[in-house]
Amino acid sequence: MAGMLLDRRALLASIGAAAFAGTGDLAQAAAAPKTAMRRWYPDYQARDIDIVDYQEFRVRGCDARFRGPGFDPFAAKRGSFFTCLGAAQTYGCFSGRPFPARLADRIGVRALNLGIGGAGPGFYLINPSLIDAANRGRFVILQAMAARHEANSRYAADGYVEYVRDRVRGDSVDSGTAWARLIAEDFDNLPKYVAETRQTWLETMRELVSAIKVPILFFWFSTRAPDYTIDWDGLRAAKAQGAPVPKLVNALFAHVPQMVDGPTARAAAALCQVEASCRSTRGSGGVLVNRHTGLPIDPKAYRDRGIEYQPLLSGRNHYYPSDEMHEDAAAILEPLARGLST
Repeated sequence: MAGMLLDRRALLASIGAAAFAGTGDLAQAAAAPKTAMRRWYPDYQARDIDIVDYQEFRVRGCDARFRGPGFDPFAAKRGSFFTCLGAAQTYGCFSGRPFPARLADRIGVRALNLGIGGAGPGFYLINPSLIDAANRGRFVILQAMAARHEANSRYAADGYVEYVRDRVRGDSVDSGTAWARLIAEDFDNLPKYVAETRQTWLETMRELVSAIKVPILFFWFSTRAPDYTIDWDGLRAAKAQGAPVPKLVNALFAHVPQMVDGPTARAAAALCQVEASCRSTRGSGGVLVNRHTGLPIDPKAYRDRGIEYQPLLSGRNHYYPSDEMHEDAAAILEPLARGLST
């Protein structure tokens, strides 16, 4: 497993001249990405207010809003709850009861859902109060989160929630735009950037796992298997034929967790005490229902509200796990969680 990891110092040394030209200071290079991190979080409650009341709450020391019902983990008795760390799938977009809540009912231990949409594992490292909270619980369920916004020799992580900072242009852009730039500007080096990104993601996971002092259950929650390959020749041909850029980016990413492949996921799972996988499509594509009227939402009402409303424009949930998928996840997790609870 050590051979699959890229030493963070080696990465910084290899990119230092381009990323921090003129500083000549490796320590400054190492510190720079974390000192000016972007603090951006998706506002799912504003977007989905007609569908679900997420009962959002905050945890001291972090300004992000999490999925409720919430409680103060620092006031709770140690070991009286378990914690879930992850992205939108853990948060439970469009779901009335995501898997953390369902699992809590099954095992009789309340859940602290600290999932945040678009997050990578580094989000928790730059918000140490969340790790402190998790360490007061009984165990942690750690979702395999996306790697698309991790660092590589072109980009620095910028908050670990969707955005990266371009080391060449100096601006902060969303991960889709970032990888579209690489496709347009530096296609021949894409395999290198993908490998670097996966390796830094794995190192970030290693740091996070090391900071968590309670048992960890690594959780793969997706519609796809971990193993996938990028067809570089096919991607090049599609680019030459003028394929839409989003299609090219998606070919790099694959589905959630974007850019994490089998070897990378297995190396991360090996860092944890237990692992589980839920690959389900049950209920996918279900109609989104207005919770006030009991009728399907009207997609036309969201057309002019911005790109963040795109998941509502079909009137169906084609992207996030359905309630049925959350139930499948809870059923798979239950026996393992019971083992960690004893």
